[in-house]
Amino acid sequence: MKRRLIHAGILAAVFVVAVIVFSYVTNRGNNNMTADLGSATLPSVSFACQGYEVNYLTGYTQEMDVTTMRDSITPVIDQTLEMHIQTYDARVRSLDYEVYTLDGSSQLSRESVDEPQETVSLTFDGGLLTEERLLLLTLHVDDQEVYYYTRIADGAEFSLPECLKYISDYHVNAMGKVENVGVGAALEPTGEEGTNFYHVTIHSDYDHVSWGSLQPQVTGTERWKITESNSTYTSVILEYQVQCAGEENERDLYTVKEFFRVRNASGTMYLLDYDRTMEQIFDPTQTVLSEKGILLGITDPDVPYLVSEEGNRVAFVQGGELWYYNQEADEMSLLFSFMDSESKDIRNLTDEHEIRLLRMDGDGNVTFAVCGYMNRGSHEGEVGAAIYYYQAEQNNIDEKAFIPSSKSAAVASEELGKLVYYSVDREMLYVLAGGTLYEINMENEEQTVLAEGLEEGQYVTSDDGQLAAYQTSGTLYEASEVTVMDLEIGKSYTVQADQDASIRPLGFVNTDFVCGMSRQSDAGRTVSGEEVYPMYKVEIRSSAKKVQRTYQSDSDYVLSVEVSGGMINLDRVVKSGDSYTQIAASQITSNAEKKESNISLESYVTDLKETQMRLTFADGIPDRNPKVLRPKQVLYEQPAQVAFEETGEGDVYYVYGTGRFQGSYDRAGDAIVKADEVSGVVVSGDQKYVWERGNRYLEYLITDRDDAVNALRERLAGGASAVDAVQEVLGGQTLDLTGCTTEEMLYIVNNNMPVVGVGGDGSSVILIGYDQSYVTYIETATGNRTAISYEQMDSLLAGSGRTFISALE
Repeated sequence: MKRRLIHAGILAAVFVVAVIVFSYVTNRGNNNMTADLGSATLPSVSFACQGYEVNYLTGYTQEMDVTTMRDSITPVIDQTLEMHIQTYDARVRSLDYEVYTLDGSSQLSRESVDEPQETVSLTFDGGLLTEERLLLLTLHVDDQEVYYYTRIADGAEFSLPECLKYISDYHVNAMGKVENVGVGAALEPTGEEGTNFYHVTIHSDYDHVSWGSLQPQVTGTERWKITESNSTYTSVILEYQVQCAGEENERDLYTVKEFFRVRNASGTMYLLDYDRTMEQIFDPTQTVLSEKGILLGITDPDVPYLVSEEGNRVAFVQGGELWYYNQEADEMSLLFSFMDSESKDIRNLTDEHEIRLLRMDGDGNVTFAVCGYMNRGSHEGEVGAAIYYYQAEQNNIDEKAFIPSSKSAAVASEELGKLVYYSVDREMLYVLAGGTLYEINMENEEQTVLAEGLEEGQYVTSDDGQLAAYQTSGTLYEASEVTVMDLEIGKSYTVQADQDASIRPLGFVNTDFVCGMSRQSDAGRTVSGEEVYPMYKVEIRSSAKKVQRTYQSDSDYVLSVEVSGGMINLDRVVKSGDSYTQIAASQITSNAEKKESNISLESYVTDLKETQMRLTFADGIPDRNPKVLRPKQVLYEQPAQVAFEETGEGDVYYVYGTGRFQGSYDRAGDAIVKADEVSGVVVSGDQKYVWERGNRYLEYLITDRDDAVNALRERLAGGASAVDAVQEVLGGQTLDLTGCTTEEMLYIVNNNMPVVGVGGDGSSVILIGYDQSYVTYIETATGNRTAISYEQMDSLLAGSGRTFISALE
C-alpha cells in the first residue's frame, strides 16, 4: 500500500510539473495584465438590392473625410432603399441618414428614425438623386455614435437585375465547373497568365477560372459590394472563404476576392473584366512544415518577411495575419490577426488593413505596424497606424503608439506608409504627416520637427523604412542640401549640391543613397509647355563622401528616376533650345549587394495546386510538428496617441479598380494609365470623375463649343504653350495627360472637353471627336479638320511622349 501511495505521489508530482511546463510554454512571459483583441462589437449595415444583399458597411467611431469614402455605391430604386442592421449585442437607439454632395461640402437632406428595427426603409425626395450623392448613416449605439458611408445613385437605368444575376450565375457556374453556360466563352485568354491560382483574370484560361481540380466549396456568407454602377456597366466584388482540395492536408481554407465588371447591351450580357485572387489561410494545426521549409501554399508571390541574423527565426505576413516561426524552439506564433478564429462572424471578412514589418533585432524581437481600418480591439472602428513590438523571450506584444487618421483605410494606409518607423532601443517614433517629418520621443512624448513643407519628390525612404532622405533647404528644384538618416540609430549625414546646382533625393538601393543634381540654367519646358528641371547628374552614394556610381552625359539629361531592386531606371530627355524631348530610357546598377540569408522565399509547382510559395530553409527543418503559441497584448502600458493635423494636398487623383483603391497620383496622366490597367476610374481630390474605363458613347463630336475651340487654336497658333492656352481658355483644373493613349483621351472628349495634343516638333492639334476607329482633330497651324486612326494619332505625338493637355470643369 505504501509503495502504491509513493507511485501515486510521483505521478501527481509529474502531472503538476507537466501542467506548469505546459503553461510556461504556451504563455511564456505573459502575466495577468495581458489580453487578446476580443471580438468585434460594432453593428454592421447592408442593403437589399434586386433580391441580393449588398454593401456590408463597416462602422467608424469618428466622422471621416468624405472625399476618400467611396468604396461602394448603393443603387436606389423608386426613391427607396431597404437597409438591414445587424446589431449583434448592441442596442441601436436611433438612426440619422443624411445626403451630401460627393465632396461633402453641401448637406442636401437629413432624416431620423427612432428605435430602428433590423430592417429600415430609407426614402429620398425625387429630385435628390439627379447625380451621385454621398449617404452618411449615423447609428446612435449605447453610449456612442457609429458612422457608415456609401455613395448612392438612382438605379432606374442601371440594368441591375440582369447584371447581378449574370454575376451570380457566372460565379456559381465557374465554381461548379459547369460547361456550356458561357463561362469560357466570356474569357479572353492570352496564354501569358502563367500556371497559378493565386491571381486569375479575364485573360486566364477556362481551367484556371473554373478552379482546376481544387473542388471549391464556399464556407459561411458571401459579401457582395457594388463598387461602380451606371447606365453603361456595373462593377461588383465578392468576398468569401472557400475550402479546396489539399495536398498536405485533406482540405485547405482560402480567402477569395472575386471582381466582375459587366454590361447589359440590349439584352445581351458582356463580361468586360474579371479578376480573382485567392490566398491560403495559414493554419499551423495542419501540415505547414516540410523538410525544406514553411509551406505557404497558394498565396501572393511577394510575401513580406523578415529573417533573424542567425537564420533560424522568420516573421511573415499571409492573409492579413502576422506569423512567427522559431526553428530552434520549434514554435509557431500568431503575432497579429483581426480574424476571430472562434467565430464565423461575417465581420471577419473585413480586410482593410496592411501589416508592415519594420525590423527584427538580434534577439528575434519584431517591430511592426498595422495600417488601415481597425476591425476589433481597443481601436475598433478607427483608421490609422498602430505600432507594435513583439518580445520573443516574454512572448508578448506591446502597442507602442497609435496614429489616427480621418481618411479611408486604403488612403490612410498609403499616406502613412510613406514614412512611419519606430526605433525600440531609443523609443523614437518617426512619422511623415501633412508634409512634416516628426521625431517623437515616446518616453516623454516630446515632438521635434525635422523638416516641414515636404512635397512628393522632396523625400524618399528605403524599402524597410529604416533609411530616409529629405531636402533640408529650399524647394524641390532649389534645395542645396539633403539629409540622409538611419532612423534606427538616429544618425545622419548630409550631401551638398554641386556649386550653382540643387540636389534632390531619388531613392535607396539597399543601404546606398541615390540622388540627382540639377541647375537652374537648365530649366526649360517639355513640348507641352510643362516647366521641368532635368538633372545633369545622378549619383549612388554609400556615405556623404563616397560616390559609388555616377551617370552623367554631355548629350542628354535625366527627367526622373525609378529605383527597383538593384536597378535604377533613368527617364531621359534631350534639349533643343529651351525645349526638352523624351528619348529612350537607360539603366544603371548599384554595387551594393543584398545580404544572403539562410531563409529565402521560393516558388514551387505541383499538379493540383500549381504555383505555390515556400519559405525555404537552407539547412532544412528536421522537426515538422511545431508548438503553436498565441502571444497576448500587454495592457499595463498605455500606448501613446500621436495626432497630427491632416492638411489638404494639392491636385491629387485617386485610382479605383478591380473593386479596390489602387493608389493616389499627383498627375492625371499617370492616374489614367493605372486606371486603364485595372479597368478602373480616376477621381479628383474633390470626387469629380476625371476618367472611367468604358463609360462613354461609341461616337461623339463636340459641336457646341466652337468659341472655346477657336480661342484655343488662336492661343496655340500665337505661340502659347498647351498648358497656358488650356488654362486661359478652358479654365478649371488643368490636366497633364502626358503618356496616355489617344483612345484613353476619348473619355475626356466625350465629356465635351477639347484635348490638346502636342508633337515632338512643338506642333499641336485639338481633339474634338471620335467614332469607333477614328479620332477627329483640328490642326492648330491651319485650322483644318481631319480624322485619322487612334494609332496614327499616337504615332503623330510619339515624339513628345504622347503629350496631351486638357481641363476638368
